[in-house]
Amino acid sequence: MNRDEQIQKLSRAFDWRAVLIILTSAFAEDGRVWPYVNLERAEIAFPQNLDDGTFSSREKILLAVAASLFNRDQLINLWEVLNRLDERNTALVLRAIRSFCSEEEPRNEPPTLDLLRVD
Repeated sequence: MNRDEQIQKLSRAFDWRAVLIILTSAFAEDGRVWPYVNLERAEIAFPQNLDDGTFSSREKILLAVAASLFNRDQLINLWEVLNRLDERNTALVLRAIRSFCSEEEPRNEPPTLDLLRVD
């Protein structure tokens, strides 16, 4: 199964769909993120990834939001998140949250890397 097929399959679950919206939009080709994402085993090692000290504050916030949508043990402060992000990244976070809360996939189409990205 190729990467797009794995993403499409995992995106049927609300938590994966929300996380993949953030990861494919903000970290599409980021070599610091994808080694921690195992699509085949349906696992993401967020704690290790969040410990990487090379991320900007914006990137770390986006990763923390993704982690919190994926795992209830990762807590975030929405006031801080929304206060620190620019309009584009705030829209990305809100899109991921909407997707998490909805049974439907974004735009009612099967997700792919291109579909999950925010323009």
